[in-house]
Amino acid sequence: MNVIGQLWLQLFRRLPVIAAIAHLALAGAAYFAIRTWLDNPGMMPLAAILFGMATWIWHIGQGHVLRMLCIPESFLLPRFRRHLLAYGVLDALAWVLAPTLAAALLQVPHLLLVACGMLLLASIGLTMGANRTAGLYVWPLFVVFGWKPRLFLDILAQVWASPLTPLLMIAISALLLTLSIRPMLRVEDRQPDASPLESSVIGRGMARGMPGETKRTGAFTRRINALFDRAAQRAMERALALYAKHPTFARRMVLVRRLLLPHDNPQAIALRIALVAVFAGFYFLVVMHRPHFSPVLIGGYAIMASVSRFPQLNAGMVRMRPNMADLYLTLAPQTCAHYQKTISDALIVLVPISILTALTYTALGAVLVHAQDPWQMLFVAAIVSASASLAALAVHLIGPENSTGRMLVNAVLIFGVMGVYWGGYWLVGVAGYVIGGGVLALVTLGFSFSTWFAAQREYQLRRPRFDAPIG
Repeated sequence: MNVIGQLWLQLFRRLPVIAAIAHLALAGAAYFAIRTWLDNPGMMPLAAILFGMATWIWHIGQGHVLRMLCIPESFLLPRFRRHLLAYGVLDALAWVLAPTLAAALLQVPHLLLVACGMLLLASIGLTMGANRTAGLYVWPLFVVFGWKPRLFLDILAQVWASPLTPLLMIAISALLLTLSIRPMLRVEDRQPDASPLESSVIGRGMARGMPGETKRTGAFTRRINALFDRAAQRAMERALALYAKHPTFARRMVLVRRLLLPHDNPQAIALRIALVAVFAGFYFLVVMHRPHFSPVLIGGYAIMASVSRFPQLNAGMVRMRPNMADLYLTLAPQTCAHYQKTISDALIVLVPISILTALTYTALGAVLVHAQDPWQMLFVAAIVSASASLAALAVHLIGPENSTGRMLVNAVLIFGVMGVYWGGYWLVGVAGYVIGGGVLALVTLGFSFSTWFAAQREYQLRRPRFDAPIG
């Protein structure tokens, strides 16, 4: 098969679910278009909605595949850029020109707007798949819609009636394609890999789509990450100086934590909470200035955000296996169980950090939404976040290493945490802080501590592994 065919097959090989959903939506659009052509003009809106969904999903997948293909080694292939251009032209013919001709046969009104809309929707999908920060490009639209919905609809009606709208849509499409594709066509030196267990909110420590994929970050992201890196460097230097001055077991454990968890020092934690506070304050004050939900939900979302760190722990420890061999030789443990216990004792610090994060987010949310009973929210959040964090650490410490198993375990934890939070909030409201809180703490913390001790015992029985993960 030629190069164009191989490029087309990449989405089916890498993201078969997305390709299947896109083609199912396309088949549905074709069915309703045929029904519109034969005898039922009322089916036209369904055909348009399904086709819009199909092209949006398809091009999100194409952007993701393009981001994985455009690595420095790929540009060594003969005529790689020319083949990408040819594939892009064929994609535009299939998803823009051909549907436009079909719309012309169906006598769809505003044909030029429809064609430009197809191009714009495909460009948005490609940008969202190729650029992880693409949401920032369309974020102002949602801000205006949430802030002044009537004004937004009036502006949209005026834009729809303007004869310059097609040119505007083409210009926006060209701008989005430029912002998403041009950075991937530049061949740059690969940056050093970051620690898989770092946490800077910006998402630099997230697992990339495939080995060798080039990290592309904006100026703002690079500056924020530089702040976290400097904080980690200063924390490591202080830990080294203290240990050199007076070596103790506690300071040795701090060194291990600074090595494994570079962004979990006090300065980085404060910076992370401050960034979340800024984003959350902007969101609530500008977008959600009108109450759309119960303030009690804030505590549940805060706990979910705090325990979302633990799946990264599972995946990060797998990716760090080859590097952990150096740590093993440096620590020189007497037995493998001593080494495993050192690692688990070092990671336990994530539990108080998670509790602090959940309480801070809950307090911030209660202030922003003017909750009627913030103390009850904080009380329940403290108990549930403590038990949820300990249970999440235990499960992900010995949990499945494949991505599917990790997602299933994390889904069970998230739904369990939400159920326990709502049940605990109701129990405290009915039985009071002493009785209700005591029962809630006894049940949840008893379960979490038993889970942690069992997981720690299982982890210490396992032999350390330093082999690189397959794939």
